[in-house]
Amino acid sequence: MKRLALALLALAASGASAQQGAAPANADKGAPAPAAQPATHATMGHAAPAPACADVKVDCAMTAVPTFAKDGRLWVAFSVGKTVYAAASSDNGKTFSAPTEIATVGDGVIDAHGDARPKIVALKDGSLLATYTTRPDKQMIGTIFTARSSNGGKTFSTPQPLLTEGGQRFDSIVVNHKGRIYAGWLDKTHALKAKAEGREFRGSGVAFAYSDDGGKTFKGKSILIDHACECCRMSSALDKDGTPVFAWRQVLDGGVRDHMVAKLSADAAQATATRVSDDDWSINSCPHHGPSIAIDASGAWHVVWFTKGKNRQGLFYARSLDEGKSFSQPEQFGEDSRTPGHPTLIAAKDRLYRVWKEFDGTTTTIAMQMSRDSGKSWSAPRAIAQTADASDHPELIAHKGAAFLSWLTHQEGYRLLPLPRDEKSAAAAQ
Repeated sequence: MKRLALALLALAASGASAQQGAAPANADKGAPAPAAQPATHATMGHAAPAPACADVKVDCAMTAVPTFAKDGRLWVAFSVGKTVYAAASSDNGKTFSAPTEIATVGDGVIDAHGDARPKIVALKDGSLLATYTTRPDKQMIGTIFTARSSNGGKTFSTPQPLLTEGGQRFDSIVVNHKGRIYAGWLDKTHALKAKAEGREFRGSGVAFAYSDDGGKTFKGKSILIDHACECCRMSSALDKDGTPVFAWRQVLDGGVRDHMVAKLSADAAQATATRVSDDDWSINSCPHHGPSIAIDASGAWHVVWFTKGKNRQGLFYARSLDEGKSFSQPEQFGEDSRTPGHPTLIAAKDRLYRVWKEFDGTTTTIAMQMSRDSGKSWSAPRAIAQTADASDHPELIAHKGAAFLSWLTHQEGYRLLPLPRDEKSAAAAQ
């Protein structure tokens, strides 16, 4: 109780909301309410809007998603108010160029909180592909837009909707070595149809598409799997053969919300989902806590997630050595007394990293572990970044064999921090 009281005081001081992106009770009657969780920096969806800025910059945003371009520059997608921007840095995030406007929304709002956020991907030809989602205010059904820049981020093309009906959110983009772009997203088309026909429908559909022209057009747009949890992010990674694998939270029988993975066919026409673990989290609410997947050079699949199920509670990790047919026994990580949440992981050469948020009632910490043996063992947890104010969820990015933590906090602003490459430096990281 003392920790919860401290958390509430901290959030009140920073103007933070206990549920970032949480659907209001009257927002979308087809969607469950957000899950009731302690109001802490670790479990909240996101904090309140950043302090007002005289000039638009990354530090003014609530979320920031990075990518490294062909020329080595770091690009970050973010939004302030009703405008989506991209800004570049030539010194790994220490300073940024004047941002380029991607789009301004007239009606509604931009998804820019917690698991939902504008994104940017750098392509091999030097072009940039940005995605973002708009939705009516206080409603959880949106439209995903894409925009491209072919002149080094100086300008972006007129945004195009991925679909013009059905309602989409929580897109995840991955690009294979040949330049084919794969998109996965949560799609309400089947749910809305069922509602119009008076039928019950759990959650959203899981939809996919691909592009061979740098994101100008997407083909094969179709829902391949139904009943995903409609309020948690998707995650994606490339398998060793270049085909994408997606992970998400699924709504199963009895309202259980556990995690699934699926490998998409090369033409994005087939995907068979398998369950990562039997946590048995039965809840008619929105966890706002999606999984993260990474695939290493050996082809092992690695997944981290959050659960409050009957069988286990907290943060967990599991791996698959047979392309998702089976997973190892879930391994818990994170300090329970510090309300751990929002884990993510990434593979970089022969290293695997997992990071997550923890909150002790006063300070939010990003903790990290590294594995050099494909997830069999992990280094001791180490704090790699902290803040005493509100913060975004952690993002991980790899570039030329190196891995980085990307983190936006209200007090410190944007930070891109290199992760250690060996056990000795990992042990020394603070």
